[in-house]
Amino acid sequence: MYAIIKTGGKQYRVEPESEIKIEKLNGKDVGEDVTFERVLLVKDNEGLNVGKPFVDDAAVSGEIVESARDDKLTVFKYKKRKGQRRKLGHRQPYMKVKINEIEY
Repeated sequence: MYAIIKTGGKQYRVEPESEIKIEKLNGKDVGEDVTFERVLLVKDNEGLNVGKPFVDDAAVSGEIVESARDDKLTVFKYKKRKGQRRKLGHRQPYMKVKINEIEY
């Protein structure tokens, strides 16, 4: 059994006991439970159920395992022959969520 959920503007394929790395959720800490109600698709033994746009009465529950920041991305912009240079760095915050069950 698996499901496809939408969070943070992205879509993730999740299964029970799997871990996913999502964008940081405001107001949530490590150890708290989280529920994703924007389920796009559910596949189980009975068949495939696709939502329009979301599956009714479907939810995915999980627990936040880790909250940290990703590796640094270096952005370097320059204009040739002008002497103009700009170096930026960015670290995106993320959360690692362990999926407990798919309720359908």
